[in-house]
Amino acid sequence: MSEQTTPLYEAARMLNLGPIKLYHALRSRKVLNNNNLPYRCYVEQGLFTSELKSYKHPTLGLKTYATPQVTEKGIRWLAKEFEVEITEANSHQKTGTEA
Repeated sequence: MSEQTTPLYEAARMLNLGPIKLYHALRSRKVLNNNNLPYRCYVEQGLFTSELKSYKHPTLGLKTYATPQVTEKGIRWLAKEFEVEITEANSHQKTGTEA
């Protein structure tokens, strides 16, 4: 069973960081390569993964691309690295009380 992951742009929102600034910071720290994909050592540590996706281009046919994903462990690691708090990505707490 694979661990649940979050798209990196969504993790940036959870950390109250702008996605573009987070991508840039992670590239400069050599966590992401120039294609915004995590280096193998961070994948092996269980911090990041990549998800393959595809779409049908009108003239080139089926095109495949990869998107960076963050594990729960990776989100905690990012929060510690950037010294920020983790907030909820989705508004599950609409009223502050749970049924």
